[in-house]
Amino acid sequence: MQTRTGRQRLGGVNENSYRGLATVLHSGFEIVVHADLSVHRSSDGGPGWGGHLQADRDEDFELMGDVRSGQVRLPDGREGDFVRTDGSTGAGALEITGSGPAPF
Repeated sequence: MQTRTGRQRLGGVNENSYRGLATVLHSGFEIVVHADLSVHRSSDGGPGWGGHLQADRDEDFELMGDVRSGQVRLPDGREGDFVRTDGSTGAGALEITGSGPAPF
């Protein structure tokens, strides 16, 4: 899909957000997730990014509970580092804050 400016779009990607499948890389595991990520202002006023990751498969729910930090890889291969910002475990979902440039 292309935007009006001719830029290629990947799933639910625009310049400020991504919604679609991604892979969490953590301790040698690759976990397929549904990602809802966006750019926002960080606490220091600069650009930041983060959002929600939900395990795609039930069997990955427990593994997601162990993730405290890792990388998220989008289908086009771009990756970004993140840290977990919520305290829930076992639900197969994470709230994250990215570090460095957003991968979308």
